[in-house]
Order: sequence, then structure tokens, then C-alpha cells
Amino acid sequence: MEQAIMETVLQVVATLLITLIGVLGTWLTAQIAKNKQLAGVAAATDQVILAAQTTVGELQQTIVDKLKANGGGKLSDEQIAVLGKALLDKTMEKLSLPTIQFLKSASVDINALITGAGEAWIAKIKAP
Repeated sequence: MEQAIMETVLQVVATLLITLIGVLGTWLTAQIAKNKQLAGVAAATDQVILAAQTTVGELQQTIVDKLKANGGGKLSDEQIAVLGKALLDKTMEKLSLPTIQFLKSASVDINALITGAGEAWIAKIKAP
């Protein structure tokens, strides 16, 4: 009788352990996938930032210096707005479609990311 009870208890414990291992494995797999997605978002974000920085440099060389020379060293609000649009357009041209789609699927505001990266890079360039 004791042996039958002990076998039943062991079967129940074994079943619980197997279930627990399965649940733990599923949770661990989900965590790994989440970390991989976060790493993917970070890599895609880095690509956008680099593209925005490159575009700021290009605009500086091709447009900004000429506008400043013609405008007494300062840009008007209208010129700044045009440059902001050019930053967005030219940076988006540099990005691959999969990168754009991936960031959109991760709910990343690409325009805000480009604008922020561009402004940060301009501030760094202007810093003494």
C-alpha cells in the first residue's frame, strides 16, 4: 500500500517537474526573443542616427554654409524649416526599407529619432 502511494506521489511530482521545465523553457525562450528584438531595435536605431549625422554633415557642406554666407551668418526660421525637411528626406533615403519597416513595427517614431539625432549632432559640432 505504501509503495503504491509512493509511486503515485512520484508520478505526480515527476509530472509537475516536467510541466515546470516546459513552462520555464517557454519563459526563457520568450526572454531571449525579447532581448534579440531589443538588440535589433538598438542596431536599427544606431543606423538611423548614423545616417542622420551623415546627412547633417552633407547639408552643412552643400547648403548651410552658402545660406549663412548670403544671410549674414545666420539662418532664418524658414531656412531652418527647409533644412529640417531636407534632413528628414535625405536621411530616409539612406535607410533600407527593412530597417524602416522594423522600426515602425517596434513603434519607433523615425522622424523624431532623425530630428533628435540631427539636432544633437549639430549641437556637438557647434560646441567649443
